[in-house]
Amino acid sequence: MKNLVMGVATGYDWYKLEPFVTSFNRYVKNADLVLFVDNISDFTRDALTRGGVELLPVPDELKSALIIDARWAMYKKFLDEHNEDYRQVFVADTRDVIFQGDVFETYSDYENFLGYTTEGLTIKNSFEKFTYTWITNLRGNDEAEKLGNEKIICCGTVLGTTNEIKYLAEMMWDILKNGSTPGDEQGAMNYLVYENLLDIKNIVEIDCHTGNIFTAFLFHVVNPTKVSADKILRGDGGIPAVVHQYDRQPNLVQLVNNLYRDKNFQPNEKFTDPRSILEQIFYLSTLGRIDDIYKLFTKHLHGKNFVGYADNLTNLWATTLQMNITPTSELLMLSIQNALMSTGGNGFHLGHINQILSFTNFCMKNHLVVSYPFKMFLGNILFNLANQMHDAKNYDQCINCLNFMAELEIPLDQNFYLFKAKICREAGKKSEALSAYEKALNI
Repeated sequence: MKNLVMGVATGYDWYKLEPFVTSFNRYVKNADLVLFVDNISDFTRDALTRGGVELLPVPDELKSALIIDARWAMYKKFLDEHNEDYRQVFVADTRDVIFQGDVFETYSDYENFLGYTTEGLTIKNSFEKFTYTWITNLRGNDEAEKLGNEKIICCGTVLGTTNEIKYLAEMMWDILKNGSTPGDEQGAMNYLVYENLLDIKNIVEIDCHTGNIFTAFLFHVVNPTKVSADKILRGDGGIPAVVHQYDRQPNLVQLVNNLYRDKNFQPNEKFTDPRSILEQIFYLSTLGRIDDIYKLFTKHLHGKNFVGYADNLTNLWATTLQMNITPTSELLMLSIQNALMSTGGNGFHLGHINQILSFTNFCMKNHLVVSYPFKMFLGNILFNLANQMHDAKNYDQCINCLNFMAELEIPLDQNFYLFKAKICREAGKKSEALSAYEKALNI
């Protein structure tokens, strides 16, 4: 009888999912991989399908719920329909998980069991309070205090026989179906296990020192994560079948990239929608193939409207700045700036704006190309942001926006300096207010 790996992938691209899928195909035998997907590009859908993944849609009735909670309802429904098809099930996060062996081998003879994974610290620890807070949100402070000395259970990787995973999914969704706080699911998992509320015959701890599933992040806080050849090691020096949260440590990310990514990646130009092209361009950027990127960008994306693609564009600009700067890379940066201008700033959040400011500042200081129209575009965004900061009485941030506008070397009118004078006066910065008034008078 086959085994099953299940996960969700909503809003992800192939680059984020490739190590998970590639390592699964390399190490896990006699098992199906099922992903519930939503908001993915045609290119990513095709890459996943070619990787042997069965893709299922997130049900419409669950799209309004937090996906990390709703996944338990999806797992339960799928296992209800396929209860007799699988012996064991591994439910896992996808973006930050890789396989280094067959996760099902260690417990292949176990019956009626559930394996939960523990991290390197207790629930009440001095480094991070997330799980403690999530239990508090879910069950109150007294419950969090009661469980404080227990090891953190990570709900991002759970292994068990089919009926037991289905039962766990039902219990989890029963708690989570009315929730709205990210992290409730981890609070629920810790509560169910430590309060002995699961009617399961064999409940097994899979710990980060000796288990076949290694949860790396909190372990690394007090124990350097070791690597041997092409494997990430758990606490006792053994090789775990699964590594979770590798993406928090740059050396582990580099190892994973070397092992599980296609160094000869070739874009599939039958997928020409902006999202598919941008995802493939980002992949090429991680390989430093700037000429291929520029050709793809200009061939398929010239004149497109990029509303909704601020993440893609800022990520691409960031990776371009990390490359050797060539005439082609500067042309690409100009193309990115034009693409950002096509959005009119629609859909930008503060994180996007801060990234764009940082990149622009870097380019200006290093005499890299920043177009004058882009400077004007950025100036308008900054002025609108300054007004928002003023309304929120965040005077320092407001002044920072106005100062950066001045650094852009774009025309600044009398209204700009009068506004800056007003903000400086309200912030108690008298000399700066006076200087702004003088500049306003001289225009």
